[in-house]
Amino acid sequence: MNLTIEESIEEMKKLITGENESILLSKCQSCFTCNFYCPENAHPASLILEKWNLQYKKEGLRKRGKFYMTLYPHYPNFRSYVMNHLPKKTKELVESWASLEPLKDDTLTYPGCNIITFAELTMASFFNDLDIRGRLEYCCGETLFRTGYREELYQVTKRLNKWFNTLKPKKLLVLCTAGTNVFKNVLPYYGLTYKFEEIKSYIQYLWEKIESGGIQIKKKLDMTVTIQDSCYSKMFGDDYMDLPRKILKAIGIKVLEIEACRENMRCCGIGSGFSVDSSYHPFKLRSSTLRNFKDFKRTKADAVCVYCAGCLATFTGNKKLYFKKIKIYHIIELLQMAIGEKPTLTKKLKKKRGKHFFWGTMWKQVPLTPSKKTFKLADIPEDPPKYGEAW
Repeated sequence: MNLTIEESIEEMKKLITGENESILLSKCQSCFTCNFYCPENAHPASLILEKWNLQYKKEGLRKRGKFYMTLYPHYPNFRSYVMNHLPKKTKELVESWASLEPLKDDTLTYPGCNIITFAELTMASFFNDLDIRGRLEYCCGETLFRTGYREELYQVTKRLNKWFNTLKPKKLLVLCTAGTNVFKNVLPYYGLTYKFEEIKSYIQYLWEKIESGGIQIKKKLDMTVTIQDSCYSKMFGDDYMDLPRKILKAIGIKVLEIEACRENMRCCGIGSGFSVDSSYHPFKLRSSTLRNFKDFKRTKADAVCVYCAGCLATFTGNKKLYFKKIKIYHIIELLQMAIGEKPTLTKKLKKKRGKHFFWGTMWKQVPLTPSKKTFKLADIPEDPPKYGEAW
């Protein structure tokens, strides 16, 4: 929001006293950056989430927000719409991840909802040995956490506890930074009782493989990129935020940073929908995304690199509204290119996937935008339906 320190103090006072409505309730994107600036270590983001929760209980969400509720029984939604349009081979791959057969080793590789919609990324050769398990119905609840829906998180962990106790993994490898943070630092406070010996992000996994020689770099890419950081990378400190940059340097890529990077990063755009007032307002989401695109273009980098598949979904789904050329790569694609592989998420597939995200919203959500009708989230049952029956 680019508030000055003085403005921030005044807005927090409004939030605490409740005397005057703070703009934080309508404009916050829950990127948690304020937690890193607070000199008293008071975690102001937690207060915002608490206020959102109270507002939601009182008012509910506008009906347009239903399309962005990602857990069963809230189908169809923006992800299930995309799932219905996946190529046959990709659908078969994703369906195989729903298996409840015993794991082949002690590690469960958790894809997360966003990777599921870009499942081709997992076809990279350096992921061949991973036992990937998951489905949309085993969502970690990250967006519920970022929007302040506390009771629903307890329902999520009840489902996850049962699933983990069925598969019995000792270690968890997570294919997104958001999921890594949620499993490590959030869900244990909301009823996740299953204990892992280790929870690791795929970014750490990739860097370790590069350092050990398990991933051999064959081709330096000789290009420049600017980075869209994950909202959660700062939770793990500088060493973690360095990892994607180390990987890019190792494959011959120079990083041109935008001002909103690392702990000062700005959400890709999806966060502008998290407030109760916004209720995933499609035009607010797109406005925030295009603001980032403009910052990226100012760097004159050859491309934008993301290491969160959620950012990839937001960016590819909104490129249609940006009338300048902008290349967007997931870091997995770039690493594939550097080891001599053709990215399995091809340019054509990525463009088509972006169209499905875009048109799903245009057809299913935008017509509901003016509606003042509201809804409350349905209970999340402990047992999801059989794979494919939900959507």
